[in-house]
Amino acid sequence: MTLGWRVVAVLIPLVLASGFVDFRIRQFPEHPYTVHIPSVVDGTSEAPGTYRLLVPFANTWLSKLTGAGPELVWHLTRLAWFFGAYLSVYVYLQVWVSAEAALAGVSGVAATLPLLHTNSWAHPDSIPELALFTLGCLAVVRKHDAWFAVVLVLASLNRETAAFLVGVYVLARPMTSGHIGRCLLFAAVCLGILIGVRLWRGFEHYDYWQLDRNLTFLGLLPAGYDLYKRFYAWFIVALAAPVMAVIVAGWARVPSDARRLVFSAAPLAVTGLLISSIIEPRIFLPFFPMLLPALMCVLVQPKRSDEEYSFDH
Repeated sequence: MTLGWRVVAVLIPLVLASGFVDFRIRQFPEHPYTVHIPSVVDGTSEAPGTYRLLVPFANTWLSKLTGAGPELVWHLTRLAWFFGAYLSVYVYLQVWVSAEAALAGVSGVAATLPLLHTNSWAHPDSIPELALFTLGCLAVVRKHDAWFAVVLVLASLNRETAAFLVGVYVLARPMTSGHIGRCLLFAAVCLGILIGVRLWRGFEHYDYWQLDRNLTFLGLLPAGYDLYKRFYAWFIVALAAPVMAVIVAGWARVPSDARRLVFSAAPLAVTGLLISSIIEPRIFLPFFPMLLPALMCVLVQPKRSDEEYSFDH
């Protein structure tokens, strides 16, 4: 199977289903384009949303360019981001497995993604994060540093988790002087954007330390909430723990590049527990491109082994 109309035909219903669930599952589905995006553009949004500029400014520009209303632009671009994310995952997984297996992997992402839709409204940065982080990982695997730089800039304008892309890059190759220099350059680019945006928009303090609250959340939310909401803190565990169990059990089948992607997920897991609310598990979206290659290599026959290819070559 190659990238053609058949793949697009399979992706379209996945995109529509994901867009429908993403919109209808929310308590305040209109909030992103009626309140959040306008407030980010005019500088009145609260941190950290006020620092996540990519989609709010892009959607506002598209609305002005086309004359389309914010609602229409939101829905069309949201579907476009879903399509871009799923297409990116499809191309990305073919580094390790067949096109057919890659398409199955995309279906798995689409099926489990709603576990991360716990917010009462859809944050504009979430699905672009999946697309951009996957493209960044693909650029790392393919050793396309120029493309990685472009993706890193866009991802840094979208969400702070772009910093973990630098971590993926750091682990990708042996620590030669050239690689260390490029790592420092990319880290400077990412930090420069993140800090520069805060200088422009104004530094705003918010409650960073979340460990105590997260440990409380793991004890379940109070009985007044519905059963699913009480277990929000466990959704990421339900998603990641079985995947990690399968990966560990089949570790011998996982090529070295996919293993390094698994290792790169550790800082994200620690950060999510310490300074992010785990009842909003969307921070863990990068787990998909970090863990999925190893999972697919365990579940299906990989295209190659470490003897055939390695990051070290």
